[in-house]
Amino acid sequence: MALTVVTGAGSGIGRATAVRFARNSFAVVVADINEQTGQETVGLIEKSGGRAVFRRLDVADLTDWEDFADWVCAEHGVPDVVVNNAGILIGGGFVEQTNADWRRMIQINMMSPLVGSRLFVQRMTDAGVRGHIVNVCSVGAFMPTPIAPSYVVAKAGAWFGTQALRAEFGDKGIGVSAICPGLIRTSLAANGTRGGVSDDDSSDWSSKLAAGHRYLGRSPDRVAAAIERAVRHNLSTVPVGIEAWAGWYLYRLSPSAARGLYGLITMSIADKAVALSGKVFGGR
Repeated sequence: MALTVVTGAGSGIGRATAVRFARNSFAVVVADINEQTGQETVGLIEKSGGRAVFRRLDVADLTDWEDFADWVCAEHGVPDVVVNNAGILIGGGFVEQTNADWRRMIQINMMSPLVGSRLFVQRMTDAGVRGHIVNVCSVGAFMPTPIAPSYVVAKAGAWFGTQALRAEFGDKGIGVSAICPGLIRTSLAANGTRGGVSDDDSSDWSSKLAAGHRYLGRSPDRVAAAIERAVRHNLSTVPVGIEAWAGWYLYRLSPSAARGLYGLITMSIADKAVALSGKVFGGR
């Protein structure tokens, strides 16, 4: 039975992806830092007759990553598909976000998919497995915006690293894809933080942002379907959603125009929009 590894599989895009691959007769390693939600994903898969196992993984911890990769290959064999999906959100302007904010963002949203890619692509090539690496990036990779600079920097790095991986291993039988979703209904906003404010204000900001996110985003199943399609056809970059396609083409057409357009959306405007979202959609 083919094996898929999915990080951040305790909810949202990761859970939808794990369930989809299990439905297509893959055994799935469900990885997440949250054991409760990860086990819930395993339960959903097993309830539908699929095969899955949970392993806790802190993607910000390099030693944990290495132990995880060793465990997967020793216990279940070299995976056929690895989906690096885990991610976080930190809002706030360039200097509002602390050094710690920037460091954590880069560790999780940029380094973790690249570390996961490196660890598993090495094992695939050593074992002669014609596998596939999928890194879930974001339309943010093409959005030089002042409202979440650490996020877009990390996603751009993850996207470019994915292209470098594809360039090196594409002729060695390894598929490599970057998935770049737009607005998706996940817990990303609810679990996010706002730099430059108190912890209470940050929590309030995340709650209000999440209220709108629940209604305005599209289903994570759309992204899971895009991941499945990318693996099947070995696609390089796959935007998901009209805003993602628009951002992708705008940046390819004119990076300066994209920078000018996104620069109009300041953090003060974003904060007002988040506050309005809380009022309209019920955030506290």
